[in-house]
Amino acid sequence: MEPKLDCEWNDDHVMPEVINPEVEFLFRRMIEVTYKKVNPKPGEKILDIGCGRATDGVELAKKGASVTGLEPSYVMIANAREYITENGVDMSVVHGVGEHLPFKPQTFDKVMCKGSLDHFLDPSISIKQMGMALKPGGEVIIAIANFESLGFKLGKKVFALKKRFSSEEMSDAGMPWQIPIDHTYRFHYSNLKSMTNDHLEIKQATGVSLLFGVPWWGQILAKCPRFISNAILSTLDGVARYIPSISDVIVLRCKLKKGAVVTG
Repeated sequence: MEPKLDCEWNDDHVMPEVINPEVEFLFRRMIEVTYKKVNPKPGEKILDIGCGRATDGVELAKKGASVTGLEPSYVMIANAREYITENGVDMSVVHGVGEHLPFKPQTFDKVMCKGSLDHFLDPSISIKQMGMALKPGGEVIIAIANFESLGFKLGKKVFALKKRFSSEEMSDAGMPWQIPIDHTYRFHYSNLKSMTNDHLEIKQATGVSLLFGVPWWGQILAKCPRFISNAILSTLDGVARYIPSISDVIVLRCKLKKGAVVTG
C-alpha cells in the first residue's frame, strides 16, 4: 500500500507507557545535541520542518530566533499554536509538507528537521527543498532514528535465539527495530548519508546514545541507582558520538554544496 499523507496525525502514541532510564536519556540527549547543532542566535530565521507541537521551535525562539514551523497535521498545528501562545514567543506555524516548501528560496538561516524525516512521503525531495530554503552560508540540521543501530542489531539477534529455542510461536511485530506504522522510511547511517549527499554537503555527523533496543537493558538500568545508570548511559553516549553508524540517533549538520543551484 502506498503511504498517504495523514493531515489528522496526532503524537499521543509516540511516548512509551513505561519510560525506563535509557528512553529518557535518549530523548533528552537527542534534544540537547540537536539544539547545540542548530545553535540559534538572536534574529536568525529558522525553519522547523515537521514541527509537531512546536516544543522544539519554542525553545529556539526563546534564544531570540525568529522561528517558522511547518506541519502537515491540522491537529498538531492547533496544538502548536496553543503552546506558542502559552509561551509568548516569536514563532509562526504554517500548513505544508517538506516535499513542497511554501517559501521563497534563500529565506532561512537554518533549517531543522528533528525526528520527522522518516514520516515524509519523499525524504530525498524534502532534503533538496531544505537546501533551496537556505540563505548562502546557512545550515540544515537533521536528526533521525538509526534503524541499523548496534542496539537494534543485538536486539534482533537475541530475539532470533529466543524464537529458535521457544516452544511458542513468536513474532517481532511491535519490536523497536520494526519501523512504526506511521513511518514511511527506514533510515540508517549509510542511506541517510547517501540521500543527504545527493543535495547537501555534510559538515558533521554525530551519534546520540547507544544500546537502545537491547532486551532487558532498560529494566536492568531501572534497578540501578540513578547516578550509576546515568554514568553508564553517558559513557555509551560518548562512544556513540564518534561512531554514528552504530548509535541510536544520528544528527547531521549540513551546508549547501559548492555551486549548488538554490532556485526552484
